[in-house]
Amino acid sequence: MKAVNIFTISKPKRISSFGIINKIKKSTGEPSVGHAGTLDPLAEGVLVVGLGREATKKLSQIVEKEKEYIAGIKLGLSSSTDDSEGRKNKTPNVRPITLKEINSVVKNFIGTISQVPPAYSAIRLGGERAYKLARSGRPVELKSRPVEIKSLKILKYKWPDLKIKVVTGPGVYIRSLARDIGTSLSTGAYMSSLKRTRVGNFKINQAISLEALAKKYLAQRIDILKKGGVGIIPTDTIYGLVGRAWDKKAVGRIYKIRKRNPDKPFIILISSLADLKKFGVKIDQPTEKIIKKYWPGPVSIILNCDKKLSYLHRGTDSLAFRWPNNSWLMALLKKTGPLVAPSANPEGQEPALTIKQAKRYFSNNVDFYIDQGKVVSQLSALIKVVSGRITVLRPGALNMK
Repeated sequence: MKAVNIFTISKPKRISSFGIINKIKKSTGEPSVGHAGTLDPLAEGVLVVGLGREATKKLSQIVEKEKEYIAGIKLGLSSSTDDSEGRKNKTPNVRPITLKEINSVVKNFIGTISQVPPAYSAIRLGGERAYKLARSGRPVELKSRPVEIKSLKILKYKWPDLKIKVVTGPGVYIRSLARDIGTSLSTGAYMSSLKRTRVGNFKINQAISLEALAKKYLAQRIDILKKGGVGIIPTDTIYGLVGRAWDKKAVGRIYKIRKRNPDKPFIILISSLADLKKFGVKIDQPTEKIIKKYWPGPVSIILNCDKKLSYLHRGTDSLAFRWPNNSWLMALLKKTGPLVAPSANPEGQEPALTIKQAKRYFSNNVDFYIDQGKVVSQLSALIKVVSGRITVLRPGALNMK
């Protein structure tokens, strides 16, 4: 059963939700990442993220769930953005408000209320975002709309600072709630801080770090490969279509997906010289000297192998191996074992330089994609070594002669 990769991240202040998504894409290599409900850069707390198509499809349901916030409200001032980022205006002739007065006002905000979103919001007006209109000095008139405040509790109060805990339905702006509480108190107010502590069943104490998420997601990709799956990953040269070399079904699947000539073997990525022995490769001293000269590095070396491995060598009795000089790839290979790794393109097509291009080639015919941007490298050099003599079959990245 496929894992549905939906995680709770604790977003720090001073970074946008979009910025978090970009960090996740970069650290995991997953091109399809989304979130359930934007948090402004000044806000912190629960950001529910989904990785992969199945997960991102479910985010639209999660975003409709109730949300819980801890909000700070500054009384006695108003803000052009309804938060601490905007231009402040002091309310004239304002006096300190008692806790009793605040309690009598906030209870009116529980239930279904009418709320006007902040002018500095992402709502579209005539095809343009409201915040862009506001920043350019153009008038922004947003219509009120019904929203639900399920509960509102005062946690702390000392003039002019009020802290509340609020549980809402979808579509509520806490900035607007702070502004409207200030209006009702005749003091003015803006949201001074915001922390989202829950979205549906996704709670702040369940949050994992971006580093932990990346490790967990990579572990899942490794597990897919170990169970016979295939995927597109960046290699030390170009994007490769990979599967475990010891899995006959995975190798056969790659031949079919790639429309590969059945008589042509695949290049195999290894993580040590010891891996060669598992393929029945016997290395004499002259050959070992050549291997150590070019490995680790972008050179694929054809060596004679065990004749019994016909599903790999396809009747040639030899295989091309490469020991990559790439720490990320080496860590992967140590977990998966040797991988067959032809370039990510159907036979006769140009190698994919981006995951977008690879997806055009293979769509849903592979189990996962790992994206590391545009590849600017070349195919590996390909040489054949027999009795210590080198034959260059493809100059590749090293431009060997």
